[in-house]
Amino acid sequence: MAKPKRSKTKKQRRYPITPSEARDAVHAVEAHGGINPAAKALGRSRSWLHRRLRKADTWGISAHGEVEASLARRLDTPTETPARYILTAAQSNTKAHAGLWQNLKALADHYSAEIMVGRIRYNHTDWQVGQEKVNRAADKSLWYDADLEPYFCDERVEICPGLIWAGDMNIIPTATTPLSGLDSFTGSSSCIFPHPQISMKSVATAPRTPTKFNYTTGAVTLKNYIKRKAGLKAEFHHAYAALIVEVDAAGDWFVRQVNADSDGVIYDLGLRVSAGCVEQDHPALVLTPGDIHGTEVDLIALETVWGVGGLLDVLRPEFQVLHDVLNFGRRSHHNTVFDLIAAHYNRAESVEGEIEGTSQILNQMLRPGVVTYVAKANHDEHFDRWVSEADFRRDPINAAFYLEAAAQKVGAIKRAEAGFDLAEWALKRAGLNDDVKFLARDERLEIAGIRHDQHGDIGPNGARGSAANLARTGEKSNIGHSHSACIHHGCYQMGTMSVLDMGYNQGPSSWSHSLTVTYANGKRTIITLKNGKWRAAP
Repeated sequence: MAKPKRSKTKKQRRYPITPSEARDAVHAVEAHGGINPAAKALGRSRSWLHRRLRKADTWGISAHGEVEASLARRLDTPTETPARYILTAAQSNTKAHAGLWQNLKALADHYSAEIMVGRIRYNHTDWQVGQEKVNRAADKSLWYDADLEPYFCDERVEICPGLIWAGDMNIIPTATTPLSGLDSFTGSSSCIFPHPQISMKSVATAPRTPTKFNYTTGAVTLKNYIKRKAGLKAEFHHAYAALIVEVDAAGDWFVRQVNADSDGVIYDLGLRVSAGCVEQDHPALVLTPGDIHGTEVDLIALETVWGVGGLLDVLRPEFQVLHDVLNFGRRSHHNTVFDLIAAHYNRAESVEGEIEGTSQILNQMLRPGVVTYVAKANHDEHFDRWVSEADFRRDPINAAFYLEAAAQKVGAIKRAEAGFDLAEWALKRAGLNDDVKFLARDERLEIAGIRHDQHGDIGPNGARGSAANLARTGEKSNIGHSHSACIHHGCYQMGTMSVLDMGYNQGPSSWSHSLTVTYANGKRTIITLKNGKWRAAP
C-alpha cells in the first residue's frame, strides 16, 4: 500500500521554493561534486537540498542551461482588502540606511504590506567574479546586510496581471539610464527593476492596450561607490527610496515612489514617517497634474482629481500648477480643412465658446487655501498665434471676438505692458477666478527646490524640450507637454488630463493620466489614474 502523501508544512506553504533557489542548488551540486559535499558547504541538510533539486528538475533547470530561464511566480489577486507591497533594492557589500529601513518597516506595518528587496551586485574587489547575485562558496567577499535577508526576493514575480517584479535582474548600480534597452522586456506588462536610481519610463503600446510603465526602485542601502567618474555619477543619482505597489480586488494596480531625505524621513500621500513612527495629517505641498486641454479634459479624470472628496481634497496641497489649460482646438494652426468642416457641423467653431467652457472647467479645480498657478505652455500660445495670423474677414463666427482680442493686444503694446497674457485676459473675461496666477515664459517659480515654471516644450538653446535635455540643466523640475509620464534624474514629467484619443495621436501610445505630487521636503511621486481611481481603496 502506497504511503499517504505528506502535506506541506506551514513554513513550506509560506515560503515556497523559488526558481532562483532551485537554480542555486543545481550550481552548488555541480561546484562541489555531489549532494553530500554541497549540503555540507551550504550548511544545509540533504533533504533541504533534495527538495530544491526536485523543483529544478520539474522546471527544466540544469547546470548547463534551462528550458525556462526566468519563471514568474504569480501572486493571488486580493478579494477584499487591497494587497500592498514595498519594493526596494540592496547593494552588495553595503549596510542598510538604518533610518530608512526602520521607516519602511513602520510603513509596511501601517499598510500591512509585504516588503521585497532585490539584491544588486557592484564589484568592489580586485578579483572579478561572475555577475550572479548569489554568494558562491568560492566567493567569500560577497555579502549583503543581514537585517535585509528575510526580505530578499531575487526572483521574477507577477504581482498581478500586467505588473512584474524583475527581482532576478541585476542592473549595474553605475548605469546612467538603468531602463535603457528594456522597453520590450516582459512584453506589454509593466515591470519594476531593483536599482539605486529612481527612474520611470512610459512605453508606447498598441491601441486599446494599457500603457506600459517601467520603473526602478531606489535603494535601502547606503551610498558605496568607487571614487571614479562612473561611481561618483552613480553616487549623485543614488536615491534612498522604494516603490509602493497597491492592487485592489478589481485587479487595478497603482505604483508610487517613496523617496527619503538623508535622515530616512519619508512621505506618502498624507503620511510622514520618521524614527519608525507613522504620523497622519501631513498635506502635500504641490500638485502638478498633467496637461488640462480645456474642453478636451477627460471627465472621469476631472472627477477623480477635482471632484468632491477626490485626490485634491485628500492631499490638500498648498499649491497646484496647471499646464496647457487651453486646448484651442477650434482654430488651431494644426487644423486641416476637414477639421474645420467637422467643427462646423458639430457647431464647435466658436473660439469664445471654447474659452468660456475652459473657464468653467478651471473654476471647478480651484479650492480655498490652494494657490493656483498656470505655467505658460504651447497650446495657450496657439491663441496668440491665431490673433497674430488669422484673417477675421474669412471667419465671421469669430470676427467680433477676434477684433476684441486683437485690440487688447495692441493696447498692451501701446502701454508697453510687457507682461500682458492673451490667454489670461480671455479666460478671466470669461469668468475665471481672478486669484489664478499666470506665469510668463521667463518667470521663475521655485517651490521646495523644484522648478515649476517650465512646460517642457522648449529645451536648451531653443531645441525641442524633453525630460532628458531639461534634466541636464542641473535644476530639478516638474514638466508636462509630452503626455507621457517619466522620471529622468531630477526631471519629473507628468502625463495628461485630456482624453487619451485626441485624434492626432494615432497608433501606439505612451499617454496616461499621470500627475506629480511634491511633498514638504521636496521629494516627489508620480500617481497614475486608472478607471476613476488614483489609489487602491484604503
